[in-house]
Amino acid sequence: MPTAHLENRPSQLPAHHLESLGSARRQHLAGVVAGVAPDWSVELHYDEHGKAAIVIMPEDPDDTIAPTLIVSTTGSAFLLDELRYDAYRRLCESLSWADILRTVQIKLIWEGPFPTTRH
Repeated sequence: MPTAHLENRPSQLPAHHLESLGSARRQHLAGVVAGVAPDWSVELHYDEHGKAAIVIMPEDPDDTIAPTLIVSTTGSAFLLDELRYDAYRRLCESLSWADILRTVQIKLIWEGPFPTTRH
C-alpha cells in the first residue's frame, strides 16, 4: 500500500484558500447573521483590484448605534473589522473561518436589542 510522506504535505492551508471570499462564504455568513440579526444585510464587495470583502450592515446603514462589520483576508488570515462612529478597528484575525463566524455571532448578539422582561 503506497503512503505519502508527511514532509510532502502542506503544513497549512495555501494562501489562495484563505483569499476565497466568494458567494459560498457570503451565504454561510448570511446564515449565521440571519439567526441573530435577520434584518441585517450581508453583501459581497470587490475593490478596484478584485479583492473580495464581505460587508455586514444593519437595516439602517445610517444608524449611529450599530456598527458595520467587514470580513476580508490577508495572505495568511481572515480579518474581521468594525466601522463605527467613523472609527475603524480590528475585532479578529484568524486562520479559522469558524473563529470569524463565532466572533460575528457574538458581536451581533451583543449589539442586538435586549428583550423586554415580563413579570
